Amino acid sequence: MGGDAGVTRRTLLERAAVVALVGGLGQLPQLLDAHGLLEEAQAQSPDLVVDTFNGLVAFILPGDDAYSVAQGESANGPGGVGAGTVGPFIAALDEFVPLAALGPGATLPASGGVASLLNRYATEVAPAAAGGAFPSQFARLSFAQKAEVFRRFEADPAWEGTALRFVGGILPGFVGFMAASEVGVLDPASRTTASRPVSWELSKYAGPAEGHAELRGYWRGHKAAAKSKRVKRWEAKGRRRRRPRRRRRRVRRKGKA
Repeated sequence: MGGDAGVTRRTLLERAAVVALVGGLGQLPQLLDAHGLLEEAQAQSPDLVVDTFNGLVAFILPGDDAYSVAQGESANGPGGVGAGTVGPFIAALDEFVPLAALGPGATLPASGGVASLLNRYATEVAPAAAGGAFPSQFARLSFAQKAEVFRRFEADPAWEGTALRFVGGILPGFVGFMAASEVGVLDPASRTTASRPVSWELSKYAGPAEGHAELRGYWRGHKAAAKSKRVKRWEAKGRRRRRPRRRRRRVRRKGKA
């Protein structure tokens, strides 16, 4: 196979998710404009966008943050919000998913467009949602109501035949991928983590290592890769087969031709 031999499986998955989002969000400005939602999307303030995605990240990986508590699904210890997922997620949308300009000086950040859609569906699901004093309507929804938002997003006939319908399905997975990575504490310059990632704590991951001296992971607690009796018998049988056959010498008896 050609290509960059240094691309890891994690990088490949990340690029695949970004490419999928590019295909869907590339149509976002025109689609929002066609349905009278463009001005609302452009009016999304940075604080409102962050608040919306805090509610989204808490929905995907609940923790002990205020957004998780407000939705009625939380957990002991930090979750996706505490892992620092929101900032890198917004950057991924706005920097890696460029949107076409709508005219001279008129552009729409992908994060603002997505946040406006989530908040629009949230208003339909629960107009009087009051789960926490958050600016974002989506962040004020319960866990079940947030699930209903995504159901409506994917089923909305307005997006029939467009790639935007696919965006509603891939967003949770993309958020989950980032929340389970080290992106929230990764220093791009040194390519090291500033602190221990939340995902490492949740998965009991010991951290990068060039193998383990104690040979962790061997089946049934084995501490060495010893050969079984069956393998030894098979190898011995193979060696016997490879032995050269001795040629029998013909001995002439005296007195016989």
